[in-house]
Amino acid sequence: MASSLIISLVFLPHVFHRWGHIHLQTYDALFEIILYNIVAWVSGTLVQAERKRKEELKKAQQELIQANKYKVIGELAAGIAHEIRNPLGSIQGSLEILRKDYKAEDSKYEFLNILLKEVARLNKVITDFLNYARPALPNLIETDINQMISETVLILSPQASKKGVGLKTELDKSLPRIKADPSQLKQAFINLILNSLEAIEGNGQILISTLQDKNSVRVKFQDTGKGMSEETKGKIFTPFFSTKENGAGLGLGIVERIVQNHKGEIKIESYLGKGTTFTLFFPIKGDK
Repeated sequence: MASSLIISLVFLPHVFHRWGHIHLQTYDALFEIILYNIVAWVSGTLVQAERKRKEELKKAQQELIQANKYKVIGELAAGIAHEIRNPLGSIQGSLEILRKDYKAEDSKYEFLNILLKEVARLNKVITDFLNYARPALPNLIETDINQMISETVLILSPQASKKGVGLKTELDKSLPRIKADPSQLKQAFINLILNSLEAIEGNGQILISTLQDKNSVRVKFQDTGKGMSEETKGKIFTPFFSTKENGAGLGLGIVERIVQNHKGEIKIESYLGKGTTFTLFFPIKGDK
């Protein structure tokens, strides 16, 4: 379309120059210019519409593939939970009974405590897997994001202090409420802060800030940890991928699912030796 307009503008002076000499040819030339522009406009509109349709189709196909993948994982998770949790419950009960036969200073008592901790860890892995594979639909109510952050920081402050990490907040007091599930948001915020705590070696700081963008509420988690490579960044939300020795690799995947279920978006910036920033965007109520 743009090309046809440029050619038309270049050719118009020639047409008007001949206006007083050959009227019929001049009218024919003008008619051709108009016709070419109409054809170009129609063609351009059709091409744009086709391109948009292909993009929407590709997006729909990707969403369908993703949905099918989660469905398969969810069915697998339900079977795993049933087959593993029952024996784990029996093992935990048996260990607790055995522990009663020993005094706290006995080496076997300490050994049983270790076994109980490992059982609890396995149970947590199963719970995280279920939360990722079959997340509950959010119960959307009017939610104060700042309040959720303040409560989360209050819960995790003692753990952060023991590591020598400061939890600092910069909250936008004019932040509007959004439609969200407070319990799920708090879970996402806890996972992000715990991830930052594990990434910080020695003293450091985690800054949590909120701000209203044009059509969304922005929540940013910025840490002074060791950061991550581009390769790691590309895999960070992949189930069971973890750079930690004992990590299950599901915490950040759960965060991503929660944000997606709230029609939000999550972005990550990270630089080796400088730290990592997770930015969450949630639509303001009424926005799609």
